[in-house]
Amino acid sequence: MGLTSRPAETALTERALELLSLGPAHAVPLIEYVCQIPGAPPVVAEQMALALFSDRPEFSRDADGRWCLTPSYHSLPSAERRVPRPAVDDLTSLTYAVLDVETTGMLPSRGDRVTEIAVVIVREGQLAERFSTLVNPERSIPPFITSLTHISWEMVKDAPRFAEVCDELLRVLAGHIFVAHNADFDWRFVRAEVARATGRRLSGPRLCTVKLARRVLPYLPSRRLDALAHHYGVANEARHRAEGDATATAHILLRLLDEARARDCRTWDDLQQLLGARARGNRPQRAPGMPQPVREDGSA
Repeated sequence: MGLTSRPAETALTERALELLSLGPAHAVPLIEYVCQIPGAPPVVAEQMALALFSDRPEFSRDADGRWCLTPSYHSLPSAERRVPRPAVDDLTSLTYAVLDVETTGMLPSRGDRVTEIAVVIVREGQLAERFSTLVNPERSIPPFITSLTHISWEMVKDAPRFAEVCDELLRVLAGHIFVAHNADFDWRFVRAEVARATGRRLSGPRLCTVKLARRVLPYLPSRRLDALAHHYGVANEARHRAEGDATATAHILLRLLDEARARDCRTWDDLQQLLGARARGNRPQRAPGMPQPVREDGSA
């Protein structure tokens, strides 16, 4: 399992490469994953797969008619391949890289940078490996961020820049499922920093503990990290610091996966179905025209 070093031509191609990196697949599971169409009829799935992938050199068919990656794609160095998605692995056999970042703001697209990053590797139900470092963001830290995280410019001015820790971070992340609380936030920052430092593009399976908590703990009024930590009795003595929050999230992840298994989620596919399932009987509703009160805070 490796990291992407070139941009995918399309999001659909990237998702197909992630799935087929684990082995051949028939058209139905391929299209269900790539296009997010559960229960696709076989004839429709076959036609869609042909339209999307028959002309692409990365894909071919085996003797059983299953879609697979061409031998030339498999021969690429591991750093040139995309991170495969675990398709059928038992949840207990997977490894998870639970990550948290502290930053100078909310938007990497507007110049905000990472000030601290931590990763906790979860393997076989245990917290097996840790990586943590302050990062010189090469820009000032707003006072309100310092008041929240207690990370000041004095703390980071002599810290390594992201480019100096990037290789070690990629080594730690490689081959694992990316997990974070509000994973989209952390993913955007890490992906932007890696791209800036190396020109590579991270790609692979991700899991958000906020989204998982919504499915397995629907009765909780909040899925904030503090609320989940209180619910499970997880101590966090370094709140709003990367290692403290990553460690707490790792412990919460293990409990959430237990909750998922109690709902007959045994594999990664089962978990994806749980996360993507719409409550039975619920229809999509038109968004109200007037502002509505916030009933739940799912932030970190």
